[in-house]
Amino acid sequence: MSVHETVVPRPGTALERLTAADDDLWRRGLLSLVVSRDDTPVLTLHPHAAPPPRPSHGGTGRPVSELTVLRRVGEQYALESARAWCSVRVEQPDELPALLTGKGDLCHYLDWACLTADESESAQLSLAQWTPHELAFHQQTRVPGVHRDAGFGRSHWGARFAALPARHERFSGEGIELAKPDLAELRRSDPTVTAVLEQRRSIREHDDGHPLTAAQLGHFLFRCARNRWLVQRNGSEYLSRPYPAGGSAYELEIYPVVRNVAGLDPGLYHYDPQDHMLRRAGERTGELLAHAAVVAGTERQPQVLLVIAARFGRVMRTYRGMSYALILKHVGVVQQVMYTVATAMGLAVCALGDGDATAFADATGLDPMSEASVGELVLGSRPARTNAGGV
Repeated sequence: MSVHETVVPRPGTALERLTAADDDLWRRGLLSLVVSRDDTPVLTLHPHAAPPPRPSHGGTGRPVSELTVLRRVGEQYALESARAWCSVRVEQPDELPALLTGKGDLCHYLDWACLTADESESAQLSLAQWTPHELAFHQQTRVPGVHRDAGFGRSHWGARFAALPARHERFSGEGIELAKPDLAELRRSDPTVTAVLEQRRSIREHDDGHPLTAAQLGHFLFRCARNRWLVQRNGSEYLSRPYPAGGSAYELEIYPVVRNVAGLDPGLYHYDPQDHMLRRAGERTGELLAHAAVVAGTERQPQVLLVIAARFGRVMRTYRGMSYALILKHVGVVQQVMYTVATAMGLAVCALGDGDATAFADATGLDPMSEASVGELVLGSRPARTNAGGV
């Protein structure tokens, strides 16, 4: 069986007639290399950077790197890594076993593509610090040219689906009206932005003898997450809240999990930012609160756990390839706003680095493919003596 190579325009380029003599175009990463066996395409190398010189050896026999990701693309498979200068499309799936283990007559292409293992992966911190899914996530959302054949950024790919309404479907629980702060008075009496930023600390312990009140929780949510306006344009609804969000989609929802709040029964609630109300969303709070205490490193469960959930379709219907990264950026924005408001109000607040999305789905009954938890904070009253060394 004979193996030969041809070059073709890379997907997405406007090039037409090309030959192997087009070295400059190849060096610029504008050509794809098709490797065929007996006139049947087997591999296609799609570059997203300038190709390096080919290695002189005929293959190292090394298996693919632990940082290489294998994904299915239609009836084919793609091997990709942030260390690679190209994506290798495997046109014939029966070639995969030999390629993955470093055996066969085509493995030198994976060596050339920088997709095979080497000792530096465990010997260098710059490589050993990465896990495959984190490196792939970084690459797919930050490196130009990678995965862009599937679409990237704002697009109309989801136009065949109806736009999600801006307001969350109401939970069946009875609505609880929340107190609103006097914004005019706050403009006069609130500490300055500089004072708040300098005083901000992550405080994990709460004073259960003098717990957070329902009025304080209402003021906090109003200042952080209420809908300031809602409009409809071209068949879609858009919002404004006190924090910025891409495309004015505002996909994030706040679920207070209450253990100890004066004037409010324990339970899992959903915050309605349009009516500024709480509605019961579930009764199973134990697992969520227990997990929060473990992550925060406290012996006592928080007075309130604020679960931040995302209605993915509000963003993913419009943005492609970068949506989840954008959602996580929004979580960070909301957490910073909550830190700022809590500090101004004299409350204890601490963002958590981990949450239990399965427990949240079980407690709310929500489909995790449509809406799931993506961030958490704990909120409560400050203890009389606060550790000024908090971060």
